[in-house]
Amino acid sequence: MVSKISIISLIFILLTLQNNYAEVLKMMKIFGKVLDFDLKDAETDENCTQTCFSDSDCILAFFNEESNCQLFFYNSTETLKVEETNRDDGFFVAFKTNLSTSDLEYCPIESEISTKIFLGEDPISWTKTSDSTWQFKKCVGNWKMFKRSDPEIIVCMQVFLTGTGTTQKEAKDYCSSMGKLVTGVATVEEPKWIFKLRGWLPEVGSFKGIWIDGERKTLEKISFTWTDGYTEGYGAFESDNGWLSLTNTKGEPENCLAVSITHGRNARINDVVCGIGTGNELGVACGYKLE
Repeated sequence: MVSKISIISLIFILLTLQNNYAEVLKMMKIFGKVLDFDLKDAETDENCTQTCFSDSDCILAFFNEESNCQLFFYNSTETLKVEETNRDDGFFVAFKTNLSTSDLEYCPIESEISTKIFLGEDPISWTKTSDSTWQFKKCVGNWKMFKRSDPEIIVCMQVFLTGTGTTQKEAKDYCSSMGKLVTGVATVEEPKWIFKLRGWLPEVGSFKGIWIDGERKTLEKISFTWTDGYTEGYGAFESDNGWLSLTNTKGEPENCLAVSITHGRNARINDVVCGIGTGNELGVACGYKLE
């Protein structure tokens, strides 16, 4: 996306005093168009690029020589495809990018330009899908993006606090109501992130957890079946990250999973009674695979 470009320097965002370098937020402007979108019904805005820059949620401005302008926003956009065009076509695309420099007026060469968007928790890269086409894909809204390596997929997750005593069925129904599933976890980082969001609630005691996917089908401690359709393996249980007891103090089998505080340990995955859990589950982690 960085051939045929002009860089419009607008304002610096963050000054790093230690090395006199700045993270400069810029709008990168190219001759191009957003595929599958027609500007004929778009509003007129002669300052389309500046309007996008001034809106903290805007990631891209698409406009033409007649100043028909369409803005695209981070929290409401999941995928965009941009195709480079020629000057004679009269279409322009401007999108936000960051540049590290000590000279706020500096115009970089192509190799120095980052095609990443840094507005959310996860930097999102524009991916080149052909010689002239670029694609932007992210999770819905502010859902967290996890890049898994085995297999190589991207999983989107979000935690929802649904109230003390949430049952497993209620958790599944909640995710299903959004067209999503109760998510499994494949790395140590994923339950850590779920645990961190659970920490929004003050003074939450031990074993008050967040439902996740997974059900034990054998007597082995780490032997769970994932039903979300995209989780594989037991990497999330590494580094002593699971508090697995097989049964509770009443002798009831604990074959399902939640993320919670455990007694005096760093473990974040706890096996619980399927259906009712500990009776104190607070919510659910929903997820889906980003296609």
